[in-house]
Amino acid sequence: MLRMEEYEEYEKEYEKEYEKEYEIEYGKEYDESYWKRFRRNRKKPEVYGTEIEMESVVPAQSEDYKSFLVRYSEQFQSPVEENYDGTFLVINELYAVSYVPSTLVPEVELNSYSYNAIPKCYSYMDVESLQASGVTRLHNHPYLKLRGEGTMVAVIDSGIDYQNPAFRYGNSSKILEIWDQTIPGGESENAPFGRVFRKEEIDRALVSENPLEIVPSTDTNGHGTMLAGAAAGKTIEEENFSGAAPDASLVVIKLKPAKQYLREFYLYPSDAEIFQEDDIMLAIAYARRCALRYQMPLSICIGLGTNKGSHNGFSPLCQTVDNMARFFRNSISIAAGNEGAARHHYHGELDRNRPTDNVELRVGEKAKQFSMEFWGNSPELFQVTIQSPTGESLMVSTALQGNTQELSFVFVETKVLVNYVSIERYSGNTLVFFRFLHPAAGIWRFQIQGRNMNGSEFNMWLPVTGTIPDDTFFLQSSPYHTITSPGDAADGMTMTAYQYRDGSLFPLASRGFNPNGTVKPNFAAPGVEVKVALPGGRFGSASGTSLAAAQTAGIAALLFEWAVIRGNEPFFTGNNVRNYLQRGARREENMQYPNPDWGYGKIDLYHTFELLT
Repeated sequence: MLRMEEYEEYEKEYEKEYEKEYEIEYGKEYDESYWKRFRRNRKKPEVYGTEIEMESVVPAQSEDYKSFLVRYSEQFQSPVEENYDGTFLVINELYAVSYVPSTLVPEVELNSYSYNAIPKCYSYMDVESLQASGVTRLHNHPYLKLRGEGTMVAVIDSGIDYQNPAFRYGNSSKILEIWDQTIPGGESENAPFGRVFRKEEIDRALVSENPLEIVPSTDTNGHGTMLAGAAAGKTIEEENFSGAAPDASLVVIKLKPAKQYLREFYLYPSDAEIFQEDDIMLAIAYARRCALRYQMPLSICIGLGTNKGSHNGFSPLCQTVDNMARFFRNSISIAAGNEGAARHHYHGELDRNRPTDNVELRVGEKAKQFSMEFWGNSPELFQVTIQSPTGESLMVSTALQGNTQELSFVFVETKVLVNYVSIERYSGNTLVFFRFLHPAAGIWRFQIQGRNMNGSEFNMWLPVTGTIPDDTFFLQSSPYHTITSPGDAADGMTMTAYQYRDGSLFPLASRGFNPNGTVKPNFAAPGVEVKVALPGGRFGSASGTSLAAAQTAGIAALLFEWAVIRGNEPFFTGNNVRNYLQRGARREENMQYPNPDWGYGKIDLYHTFELLT
């Protein structure tokens, strides 16, 4: 508790220190109004009469605050701006997150302005394989001997079992830092919330009888441990195991679970393991700061995805990925997703000969509630009519422009909440956002009609596997345009997976291209029955496009070692990494490239170097 006179002294000293830190990190190029908004990032004392009590709530970790993504270069406007009582945290050069008390925004509303402001939720996309990618030959090459030395691999996921032999040399860890967003804690010099553990603490934990007393960060899911091992696990010959960049250093960010208000807004199951967009963006920014602090080139792995959004790379997270890939010494490898056979996507085309399309959605008994998105390409105007399994039809109004419509049916207890956005702010397309409450089992039909008769395409997506019951799907689904976001980011490296033993495509892999024609996936890497590190010091096998992304993150580290550490290309960027790997990818003679299944072909780093000679 501080007396008022002590508080005034505290404020003066804080202002001096803060202004100095701000100038060092951001320079003087921002205007005063921006600086004032950014100052809200600190903990503020609360005044009670003549005494001051330091605030104990950490908004990022508190269910009492809601997160909104904003472009901080634009004027921040909202219904609560005048009574703002949250914090404002800069993420990167493009975006900031505003934590607003839930009492000021009791209902989250979707409209043209707010769609990208509401954080989306992301879920998991789950050593012969290294030989298939040409990596082992470079590990053992008499001249190159590329193993990732001097580079950093960052894994943004469920954490890591830092005690696994894959991440330690005896009692010395190959992990430089762990940022655990789940552990209670406020802003520190290293992170805006949670706890940061550096190598010195991890090394002390490894020699302790109770390591978790010193570094209480775990990976209860195992997904992050698998990705970290595939990307940069050390070589363990007796286990026939090695990561793609076994000598690279690791930085691990353990994401905190998505807040309850987002689960309720998107109608996700209570047990779904999902993470929110702003936390992933903060993790990317943290990894970048680590790379600058340690002066290492950085390769980031993201094995997460969502079906929310237009799938054209317009989300804040996608723009963050693109921004990072353009910086020199940074690259991001992303899972394409495992939605190719999930039947969660419908593609329709309208023209003068076919002005109406009828979409059939099977809703199973397991489905208690779910959301769905319709995205229609400009310049067409779309009219949507919903028919229940009992044959009752209701039309979606196109005139309410963002206000939530509640469609109630007489013969079933289902309610459908609908937001119709004729021109979504970033994509320019029509968005219709559906939320089904107590959906009746059976066949639901959606009549999609073009009003201009100019002809256009539309796409509809259900949530990704694991966030919706498997008995709910489109009867006439399409496996294409199923690359999950942020795999749709234009400048990220998006990886599909294949079976390295017979060369076949992973049957569950998402397929491209993006609806706007952007080539995704970029290429394929082994991702079927790959040997992986597991929690508890164990090893096993797993499949999924996230493992293909992890191996590619390690391969990117090998390229950075050759280019940056050895001085061959000091200003190597993520776009350089992607283009080098695309050029060296192996392609079949009887197949046209790029194609929506394989992108530019199977990744082959050795062939990339052969083409350099």
